[in-house]
Amino acid sequence: MKAVVHALVASLILGCSACSLLTRVPPTTTYIVDLPAGRPEPHDCRLPITLRVGNVRVSAAFAGRGLVYRLSDVRYASDPYNRFGAEPGAMLGNRIAEWLDGTGQFRAVVPPSGARPAEYVLDVSVTELFGDFRHGHTPSAVLSMQLALIDQTGARSKVVYERSSARIASLAKSSSEELVRGYGVALAETLQQVEEELRESLAKSAPEGVPHPRDSDENAPRPIIESPIFTSDTGAGSCLSTR
Repeated sequence: MKAVVHALVASLILGCSACSLLTRVPPTTTYIVDLPAGRPEPHDCRLPITLRVGNVRVSAAFAGRGLVYRLSDVRYASDPYNRFGAEPGAMLGNRIAEWLDGTGQFRAVVPPSGARPAEYVLDVSVTELFGDFRHGHTPSAVLSMQLALIDQTGARSKVVYERSSARIASLAKSSSEELVRGYGVALAETLQQVEEELRESLAKSAPEGVPHPRDSDENAPRPIIESPIFTSDTGAGSCLSTR
């Protein structure tokens, strides 16, 4: 009889312990990378070009939804309770498309999920996406990317622009919310660098008559053109040939 009582007591103790552990499990928090406010004013004219952002590939070590922290030179950890609200590649691809469309440089920018045909495709690979929370280091968000602009207008596709970018955004403290904000800052810094370089590359490789961004010098001689070569169907200003 005593053995039965002891078994019941042990079961109750284990059950209570399990209940206690379950109540201490923290809730899962989800985050979305957003771009900071205060972007540059959009261009007055759009190139008559449709640009599509391809599916963004993320290195396997950082492709999961859990936020990744670097804790030492060789140790990384994925946080099961602080996660992205969507796959990081899809989320970053949509943000890149939103930014480029907001610059007013292109007739249209198609997100990765879009099916609209495009003359050019921006290929993006993310090689690093983590929070550097190592002891003795300033907390920071690390975002490294490789970008390539592919011209699809010819018989064969060709790369007309390439850029590798590594951005480190300092954080006020080591926290998941600060980290996700830092990703937005790092992405914006990357896109600020890339957007004008893209316009340069597109103007060089686009059909004759597309205005070159450097041809905006008011003192440069210009032929008189009575009609624009392109008027955006989204209400943007027209682009006049400067050649």
